[in-house]
Amino acid sequence: MRLFIAALLPEDIKRRISDYINGLKPDIEGVKWEKPDKLHVTLKFLGEVDDTKLAQINNTLESLYRKQSPFKMSITRFGGFPGLRSPRVLFVGLSENEELSKLHAEIQEQLSALGFQTDSRKFIPHVTIGRVKKKFGIKDTLPLPEKTAFEIRKIGVIKSELNKGGSVYTPVELFDLGG
Repeated sequence: MRLFIAALLPEDIKRRISDYINGLKPDIEGVKWEKPDKLHVTLKFLGEVDDTKLAQINNTLESLYRKQSPFKMSITRFGGFPGLRSPRVLFVGLSENEELSKLHAEIQEQLSALGFQTDSRKFIPHVTIGRVKKKFGIKDTLPLPEKTAFEIRKIGVIKSELNKGGSVYTPVELFDLGG
């Protein structure tokens, strides 16, 4: 099964980001927009994982999450990877959070001991809101997202199934931060 680890957003923040996406749609072309139920912060993409490794992954991660308090974050900006001139991905950026960055590094370290490759790119907290599918164009000056503070209280191991209509995400395991 294809898995990733994600910090899960509160429902009200998903609605706010979804409203922001709806405001962008008339002024941006060539983008497949993410649905509200798929909005999250990816902490680690695992790729194809044998079912027998799932318990080992969950046990490794549970000890990290139990000692971790919820994270205070805020929506800060709109951007694109690798940049807005020719993006492949559009995102809503989140505030830097030292504790989240530390958790990300610990996840990398713990899972590398289980044979998963360490990410080479710097961790930038963000929520992917769209993927550029064809000729990208911005018609007008875009509004910035409303700066909104929130807490991340849950981390999930998420299964991603690819199909014709796009990917479908299903939580396999959910962890409350702080136990």
